[in-house]
Amino acid sequence: MKNKKDDLKKIFAKNLKNKRKDKNLTQAELAEKIGLSPSFITEIENGRKAPSFSNIEKIASILETPPWVFFFENEYTFKSEFNNENLFSFELKNAINNSIDDFLKNKQK
Repeated sequence: MKNKKDDLKKIFAKNLKNKRKDKNLTQAELAEKIGLSPSFITEIENGRKAPSFSNIEKIASILETPPWVFFFENEYTFKSEFNNENLFSFELKNAINNSIDDFLKNKQK
């Protein structure tokens, strides 16, 4: 019997790698942006480690992708279940969060 936990890690790993490459980021660049080591990103992308919920949120934000996208087994499933309204809502929330983060960083300087 297959271990579902391992399956989910492998699905996440494949999707993370694809999304990271789509954004033309190296593992080291992604790691730096979210405050993790490049070796940990390698471990995640090889399905040996799983990120925390907090790190999934950070990864999703950097890759400008809804967090749940990383858990779809294939692109077809994602596209058939995810509509433009959901994508717009995510992009709007992400833009607002990024604006707030930028504002707070500038206030701290």
